[in-house]
Amino acid sequence: MENKIVCLDLRQLNMTERHTKIFKAWNELKAGDSLMITNDHDPKPLQYLLTAESKDTFSWEYKKAGPEEWVIQIKKLSSSGVPSLNEKAKREELKQVLKKLHEATPEDLERAKKEAEAYFKDTDPKELALAEQELIQEGVSRQEMKRLCDVHLEVMKGQLGAKAKSLKLPAAHPLTILKDEHRIIKRNLKKLKKTLDNLKIAGSFEKAKRHVNTLKELSHFFLETEKHHQREEEAIFPRLVSHGIVEPPEIFKEDHVEFKAKKSNLNEITMNAKKNNFKEFLGAVSPIIEFLTKNLEEHIYKEDNILYPMTYETLEKNEWKDVRKKFDAIGYCCFAPADLQKKKTKRKLKKG
Repeated sequence: MENKIVCLDLRQLNMTERHTKIFKAWNELKAGDSLMITNDHDPKPLQYLLTAESKDTFSWEYKKAGPEEWVIQIKKLSSSGVPSLNEKAKREELKQVLKKLHEATPEDLERAKKEAEAYFKDTDPKELALAEQELIQEGVSRQEMKRLCDVHLEVMKGQLGAKAKSLKLPAAHPLTILKDEHRIIKRNLKKLKKTLDNLKIAGSFEKAKRHVNTLKELSHFFLETEKHHQREEEAIFPRLVSHGIVEPPEIFKEDHVEFKAKKSNLNEITMNAKKNNFKEFLGAVSPIIEFLTKNLEEHIYKEDNILYPMTYETLEKNEWKDVRKKFDAIGYCCFAPADLQKKKTKRKLKKG
C-alpha cells in the first residue's frame, strides 16, 4: 500500500486553526505517511514541538525555504516516542476538569470549583499548561482559554502560591531577577492607582501639577519595563517551545502586545497633557490606568505562580547559563541584578 501525503496550506488560517489542523492531521498519520505543509514563514516552532513530543519518530525536509512561501514535508517514521497511556489518561482527566469549569453555569460554578479543587491538589503548573495547550489545539480559542485560566487560577490560588514560594533560587538566577522586577512593578502599579485618585480629586491642571509630573515619571517607568517582557520572549519562550510548550508563551505574548500599546498610549497622552483640557485628559488616562492596574497585576500573578515554576521544571540545568547571558545582553529595566551591582561596586573601588 502506498504511503499517504496530507497537504495543508496554513497561510489563510489563524494560529489556533493552524495548530488544530496540524495536530489533527498528524495524529491520524500512520508510520510512513507524510504531512506537507505550506506556510508564510519558517514553522521552526513546530519542529521544536515535534522534537519534544515525538523525538526521533519523524523526518523534516524543506521543499521550499521562503522568503514568501515555505513548504515542508514531515514524515512520520514510527508511532513511538509519544506520552504513555497512563500520562494520556491523566491529562485527559485534567482536560475534562477544565472543560467542566469552562461549561459550568453560574449556578453550578461553585460546585464545579470544589470538585476541581480536590483534583488540582496533585497537579503541577507544567501539567496544567500542557492540558491547556491540548485544549487550544483541539479548538478552544486563546481568548476563551484566558477566561478559563482566570477561573481555575482562583481554584488553585493557595496551592500554586505555596509551590511558587517553595521555589528557592539564587539572587542571580534569571527567574529570581524577573520576580524581583515584578515586586518593583507592583509597587509602581499601586503608585499609579494612587496618582489617578489624586488627579480626580485635584480637578484642574493648576492643582494637579505635582500629580501630572508623577504620572509622567510612572508612564516612562512602565515603558522601560518592556525590557522585562523582551527577556521573557527572547530568552525563555523559545526554550519552552523547544521543549514542546508552545501555547502558554503565545498567550503571554498576546498580553505583552496589549500592555505595550496601553503603556505607549498612556505615555503619549501624559507627555501632551496640557494640549487638552483637564476633563478630557482625565477621561483619556483613567481607563488606561484602570486597565493596567487590574490586568498587569493579574498577569504578574500568573507568571509568578504558573509560568516561572513551569519554566523551572521544564528547562535543563545547563540551559540557565545561556538564558542569563541573553538577559544581560538585552539589559534590565527596574534595577541591576545583585551580582552585577557587586561587579559595579568593585570596579568603582578599583578606580578610586
